Amino acid sequence: MQIASLRSELGLSQEAFAKMVGLKSKSYVSELESADDPRCSVRVALELERLSSGRIEAASLNPGVALVRAAE
Repeated sequence: MQIASLRSELGLSQEAFAKMVGLKSKSYVSELESADDPRCSVRVALELERLSSGRIEAASLNPGVALVRAAE
């Protein structure tokens, strides 16, 4: 699942979505949605995973999440 699809599914504008995931501006949401290989903070990655019920994996958005999970 892509980030834009999740936002659309939730019926949110980029601005409302940014606030929901803890971002300061909709421009960062736009960057995440248009990137071929989006990257974000651990906090945002985990929130996107939660909002998508696991359909967006936090580890795919932040390599640090993958490292921590591999060590568990």
